[in-house]
Amino acid sequence: MKTFSFTALFIISGFVHAQTALDAYILNKMEDEHISGLGAALVKDGELLWFGNYGLANREENIPVTESTIYMLASVSKTITVTAVMQLYEDGLFELDDAVNDYLPFDVYNPNYPDSVITIKQLLTHTSAIRDNWDLLPYYDGDAPIPLGDFLFDYLSVDGVNYNAALNFADFAPNTTYEYCNVAVALLGYLVEELSGQPFNAYCNENIFEPLCMDNTGWFLREIDTSLVAHPYSYLGDEYVDNGLYGYPDYPDGQLRTTVLSLTKFMYAHMNDGNFDGYQLLDSATVALMRSEIVPDILDLQGLIFYAYEDAYGTWWGHNGGDAGVSTDMYFNDETNTGLIILTNSDANHQDIWNEILASMDTIVNTLAPEIACVIGQPTGVEDMAATEIMLFPNPADKYIFMQTPEDHAFETRIYNLQGQLVLSGKNESQIYIGNLQPGFYMLTCFYENEQKILSAKFEKY
Repeated sequence: MKTFSFTALFIISGFVHAQTALDAYILNKMEDEHISGLGAALVKDGELLWFGNYGLANREENIPVTESTIYMLASVSKTITVTAVMQLYEDGLFELDDAVNDYLPFDVYNPNYPDSVITIKQLLTHTSAIRDNWDLLPYYDGDAPIPLGDFLFDYLSVDGVNYNAALNFADFAPNTTYEYCNVAVALLGYLVEELSGQPFNAYCNENIFEPLCMDNTGWFLREIDTSLVAHPYSYLGDEYVDNGLYGYPDYPDGQLRTTVLSLTKFMYAHMNDGNFDGYQLLDSATVALMRSEIVPDILDLQGLIFYAYEDAYGTWWGHNGGDAGVSTDMYFNDETNTGLIILTNSDANHQDIWNEILASMDTIVNTLAPEIACVIGQPTGVEDMAATEIMLFPNPADKYIFMQTPEDHAFETRIYNLQGQLVLSGKNESQIYIGNLQPGFYMLTCFYENEQKILSAKFEKY
């Protein structure tokens, strides 16, 4: 059996050129779009074909993005929430067309249509006629102090202190119109609590995160190592503004934080008929139901929380996300058995990066990519290769950058700019003068043994 481990990108000659070109493109676009940090993973045929980390997770502390960086998922979180709901569906605890009021300690109905039942299916398809009233959806510094159930009672119950018949509900009947709603998904999280008898976060830990080996994953900041969390940045004027590590009481609709590789395991379970490394997260029939058209008369390609879009590569199911300083995507294509995740800590557009990764897929084909399992190795292109690593510091740097490698052999270093042009080279130098380079991002490659081994690392010159 092949063995793999997390390492810096370790590649052989011939593979590095496509990789370096993609890296350069991503870094260039990040600079153009003011994206502070980005992590991405490309899955193909059950293997981790490609994985990349770019930029800074914490600009104040100059902490770079690594495979351990924890990102806020925003609305990609909803795919975890629906997974929890559908596990309880498989346990026979409810039917999709059941009234949600059958399982709640308070009644929820649209005051404009009091005789129309709000069903669980409607919550799962954004057709419940519950509406997001953004004046009542607060953000807090750190985890929200308000319990999920209390928030929902105050928002949805006629006896709640934040109940607003005009603004908390739509002026159309349930099951007639699509209107995306965060509060409806938060209510699904509360439904999990009522059906399971556990706090929503605890249920997810026990039934999703732990079985899928999703390390560094949690709904609350108190559950994770905050030193690993990517700070969410907005670009205002000519500078990055840190939005801080925030939370909100309706957390099941967007507050999950995890790493790219942990989310990759979750995505692959859905790609693989609900099975991950021997653990059946969901039955294959349930997974198929979730990504089928549930309300075609109202909205095409809307599944149970999951939705689809179509492009030149076929049909992609998944979800995107956006919040203050957060932009995320997770989609997979059943026709090509391909999945792609991009997580960023900036509220900026990364569509061009998404397109370029897919366009580069054929040039980064790696027949020795690791399988998606509880322990995922870094894609290397080399079988049974000893773990190696290249470290550059400080990063960003001004005049000198220092390189640390595990190899004792002679080597040549080459530095490329974002256009793929060679701008600097040297031999056997661990201290490299970069004072004459223009500010920006660069790729340093280290060549060993007649270019049979190549290590690459990115750095920023300021």
